[in-house]
Amino acid sequence: MAIVVGQASTVSASAGQPQRHRLSFQAGVDWLLAGPRPQPDDIHNEFLQQRTNKTRTLVVAVAASLLIASLSAALTGAAWAYAWVLAEIVLGGTRICLMMRALAKARRDRRAPVNVAPVWAGLSSVVLISAGCYQCVASGIMPLILMAGIGLANLVGGIASRNAATPRYGILLICILTLPFAVATMLSPVPFLFVIGLQTPVYTVGMIFLLLENHKILLDLHHSERNNRMMAHHDLLTGLPNRALNQKLFVEMLDGPWPDAASASSKLTVFCVDLDGFKGVNDRFGHATGDAVLVAVAKRLCASVRDGDVVCRIGGDEFVILLPDITEDEAAAVARRIVARVAEPFEFAPVARVGASIGLASAPRDGVTADELLSAADRAMYDAKRGGKGAFVIHGNAADAVTLVPDATAFLPAPKAPALAC
Repeated sequence: MAIVVGQASTVSASAGQPQRHRLSFQAGVDWLLAGPRPQPDDIHNEFLQQRTNKTRTLVVAVAASLLIASLSAALTGAAWAYAWVLAEIVLGGTRICLMMRALAKARRDRRAPVNVAPVWAGLSSVVLISAGCYQCVASGIMPLILMAGIGLANLVGGIASRNAATPRYGILLICILTLPFAVATMLSPVPFLFVIGLQTPVYTVGMIFLLLENHKILLDLHHSERNNRMMAHHDLLTGLPNRALNQKLFVEMLDGPWPDAASASSKLTVFCVDLDGFKGVNDRFGHATGDAVLVAVAKRLCASVRDGDVVCRIGGDEFVILLPDITEDEAAAVARRIVARVAEPFEFAPVARVGASIGLASAPRDGVTADELLSAADRAMYDAKRGGKGAFVIHGNAADAVTLVPDATAFLPAPKAPALAC
């Protein structure tokens, strides 16, 4: 028995070792493609996808490196130069094909995971060019050395522009290209060629700084666009999706296959939520307290729904909640939870109490479009208000209004009688 256990442990350890290697390798790739500072996932993904949009600069870079290799073969006739030409043709064609496939995939689905194959192909290409340029310097042919230096300068400039979204990767490419060339020129017996070797590290540092500046400009631009999208589609006070985004979410959630007639779940259930007593809170305690109440209510609504549900503020004290693939009993349970949570006192203003009246409508029973569902839920919500507030009503069952809390205005202190003048 002990032998069997030992064998199992050995097998488990050997199976876990490749897994650990894969995890560490993926962590290394993630670090290489990340920026100096952590960024939100949407911006990081946009940066990675942006690499696939610069195919023209890639084609120019491949052509430039192939030209250097071809001239090296013509001027030296050496076997290494012809091998370089062949490798450039194969690797350059592979890079272009991989980039075109990644671009097509990104156009089909921007949420698709980024393919790292072009990244490793680019790294391999840079290593190849660096080795070829080192051989150019070692040949001692001055026109070939000058051509290699000019070609490297052009490629480094393209890297500083094309890899602004992934600065660590770009810095690695620049160092691989320039540092071996600098060492070769400083060790070369050609008179005064060491001067180029001394200048090359300075040029490398300057291009790295340029790359980082390009990264900062690109980052600022993406953050500005992200903030503009946030302001256009989200409520500034609560951070919830606003009316515009609510309409877009309606379209997305109503799209796709619908449940069959025998299914107990609806395609989409809509809650129209209106706060009871909110106007009294605003009048008695001021708009600052009213805004704080709205923010607190928004948090309570989000905490009361499921992970896949969406809470939107469409204006004032009106909220809309979208609940996909939910049964009527589950929706009623969520509505009860919302009514109870909203009615709880607020720590910052215990006497500023509000309630919630909710109308429920489901697709396809109450409609198949956003307008039909909102209208049905809105009518049910007003039925809940007429039934005593602090309640929810399922559309079509107005007589069955479920009141869970008393009128929210009952929690507000009575106004003081004006003092009589003596």
